[in-house]
Amino acid sequence: MEKRSKNRQLAINMISSFVAFAVNLGINFFLTPFVVKRLGVEAYGFLRLSSDIIGYTSIITIALNSMAGRFITIKYQEGKIDEANKYFSSVFFSNLVLSGIVFLFLLVFLFNLEFFFEIPQHLVWDVKILFSFSILTTIVSLLTNVYAIATFIKNRLELSSIRQIIGNILRASLIVLLFGFFPAHLWYYGVTGVVMTLYFSFTNYKFCKYLTPEFYLSYRNYEWSKVVELLKSGSWNLVNRLGGIMGHGFDMVIANVCIGATAMGVFSVSKSIPVLILGFFGMVAGVFAPLFTQLWAQHKKEELQSELLKSIRICGFFANLPMTCLLVFGDSFYRLWLPGQDAWKLQILTIIGSFNYIISMPLEPLWNIFTITNKLKYSSLVLISINVLIFLTLIISMLFIESLDYRLYILAGASTIWNNFKNFFFLPMYGAHCMEFNRYVFYKPLIRSVISFAISCSICIVLRYFVTINNWIDLVIIGILTVLICTVVNSFVVLKNTDREFILQRIVKRKL
Repeated sequence: MEKRSKNRQLAINMISSFVAFAVNLGINFFLTPFVVKRLGVEAYGFLRLSSDIIGYTSIITIALNSMAGRFITIKYQEGKIDEANKYFSSVFFSNLVLSGIVFLFLLVFLFNLEFFFEIPQHLVWDVKILFSFSILTTIVSLLTNVYAIATFIKNRLELSSIRQIIGNILRASLIVLLFGFFPAHLWYYGVTGVVMTLYFSFTNYKFCKYLTPEFYLSYRNYEWSKVVELLKSGSWNLVNRLGGIMGHGFDMVIANVCIGATAMGVFSVSKSIPVLILGFFGMVAGVFAPLFTQLWAQHKKEELQSELLKSIRICGFFANLPMTCLLVFGDSFYRLWLPGQDAWKLQILTIIGSFNYIISMPLEPLWNIFTITNKLKYSSLVLISINVLIFLTLIISMLFIESLDYRLYILAGASTIWNNFKNFFFLPMYGAHCMEFNRYVFYKPLIRSVISFAISCSICIVLRYFVTINNWIDLVIIGILTVLICTVVNSFVVLKNTDREFILQRIVKRKL
């Protein structure tokens, strides 16, 4: 197997992540108006609601699975293959039991769905069938997710990105086929979810056998002590997940119960692009995770600090591009993308709900610190405290504010306000503390990123006054110009000379 240099593999992983994101963005760009037109914005909201509800089951599984990658990777990097295999088998057989628990929990919930939520009568069965397929997707994913560890261990995340691209194209093709040739139903999304999950499970298995043939399943390798160790380490991730559900996992539920099904649909649409962007930066942060884990296992702290700082600069560079476009030209985008919807309201909700990304996205790679150092306690306590504050803010607001529009804006903005405090005052300093670095070491690249965003936005807001956007061609031209402006500003404000050389040598020249 070809041995690649650290920088070359990082570049390959990043390029593949960008391509996967671009494909996913393009698919959602065309699919969202296509589906909204056939289902209506009211029904569209239940797609995200079902995803959120199914996501609650991670409470049952996250303590075990969230730290599996860390322990297996470190044992593998230390050459302790037998120990790594014991973790591997222990996770699989434990997930086998957990899948049964999750199935029973979701089955009871499914039969009582209409008692929990406001569901229009004509959508009840559609929503229930959608949830049924989502349950099947969850069970299959849980049974096979241990095989996904291979690409992480070998730092071959481009294989996962390629799989993601093919899976998204497969999903989009099935959705277009079903909505194009049959009467529109919500549960088509559930069918495509099952198909894509089966494809992911198969490819994960093949990657595991190709990259890490040393791994094999055997009940003899199962050790309860390994499970207990993973549960103890992952218990703080369970706390994180509980806090996350309180902070933003209930937003679709609160929208449905306190504002209405239609408002929930509008809120869901306003989150579609920001969720994609945040998911992308979560993926980019994951690109750095294998390297961080390897350097930690090899006790190369100075090199690890350098890589952490570089990750902030690179994420800051790319984060400013979509955020500037959304902030300055979002209303024009929504007006062209979803004609018939309130473009200005969607723009306001998007800005309010995603403004904290300006700080959070450059710092996204730092969340890996707590996993690789196995220091999750205090980060978890802070996360759950912030999320409790978000939840209390929402509940109190829903009780005392009568205007449905104001409720919707508070629903979008509560997490933004509190998360900015968390991301700016806690994450950089405590991350540095865990690594035994200078307390303020991560602030310099973050502040440069924020300054660059402010400069880019100021230039593009002035530019907005001199252009009129009437069609997609106008928007594409001004979008390209905005990206060019941001790229130039970011290149000189955010990046160092070594970063510019890295991007030019590892990305641009590879295309020549």
